[in-house]
Amino acid sequence: MIKISKGLGNLAAATLGFYRQIGVEEVQVPERFNTNINLRPLVPPTQKKAAGPMPPAWDEDELQRICDHVRGFELAPTAIGLPISGRILLGQEGRDEDLEDVIERIQMAGRVGFAVMTWNFTALRASEGYAAQEGAGRGGAHLRDFDDARIRDLPPLDDVGRHGMEAMWGRLEYCLQRIVPAAEAAGVRLAMHPNDPPVPEYRGVAQPLWNLEGMKRLIEVVDSPANSLFFDTGVTTEYGDDAVEAIRYFGERDRIGIVHFRNVRVEQPYYKYTETFLDEGECDIVGCMRAFAEVGYEGGIDPDHTPGIVGDTEETQMGWAYAVGQLRALRLAAYGGKSS
Repeated sequence: MIKISKGLGNLAAATLGFYRQIGVEEVQVPERFNTNINLRPLVPPTQKKAAGPMPPAWDEDELQRICDHVRGFELAPTAIGLPISGRILLGQEGRDEDLEDVIERIQMAGRVGFAVMTWNFTALRASEGYAAQEGAGRGGAHLRDFDDARIRDLPPLDDVGRHGMEAMWGRLEYCLQRIVPAAEAAGVRLAMHPNDPPVPEYRGVAQPLWNLEGMKRLIEVVDSPANSLFFDTGVTTEYGDDAVEAIRYFGERDRIGIVHFRNVRVEQPYYKYTETFLDEGECDIVGCMRAFAEVGYEGGIDPDHTPGIVGDTEETQMGWAYAVGQLRALRLAAYGGKSS
């Protein structure tokens, strides 16, 4: 059965208890044990420089401690993020050394028992095109929109430069050919998130996974269930494509590892849209949940990019509770009223 899941920024008892109470079943955990509750901004910060080096090595005992802690709240720790360095993304000297580091993390994740590792191949994220729409939503809720006109004519960053589409694809394929076999051996599914926002280029840097064709190409580079998608209903709708049909395409091929479930109103595919509550927007959320069930998908479905509710907590718990409640109801309907 589909699982209700949620990415965690911290492991505080209050956080874990809250998510279990509202019906979350699986979680993506941070790689470090931390209990710091931080403000979740409506608009993500702008990336102002090239992606950095690989973060410090993971500690297997700490990962095991994290998993044991999470299980103590009746939550299953099924996923963890996989970092990718700037040297890998930009094809720089030292990328092979960094890829060995990536493989070591995949192997460690398999030993600890993670089923999914989420990742992206975004050398420079176009989040500079986002803006807050304070009070513009239903009842005065705060929304976030994206408009490519805000970023279209911005120059390359000095420490990044220009990187064309085929160069980025060459690096991505090089990476996949080395790490997917390691994931297969470790029993881990790599779940690639699309470039989000989905524009073809930002400040001179191509975004190889900016459309549905790119996501299809991804799973063909190395044909393996270990090379799967972090499927996003919102991004797929931003493409102007039918998310239900896309779920069927990838789901029937067993290439969905985990899901972001959200909705948007699209003014211009790829380039201009507003993120909404789940029950608004243009994505057929009922059809999407039904399609996940019909293709036999049994992984996690995360709510994502919730609008800001006036008076919400630092971590937008009201927004997450509202979204999780809707996901549980949609799942119940998709399985004909059966809860297990």
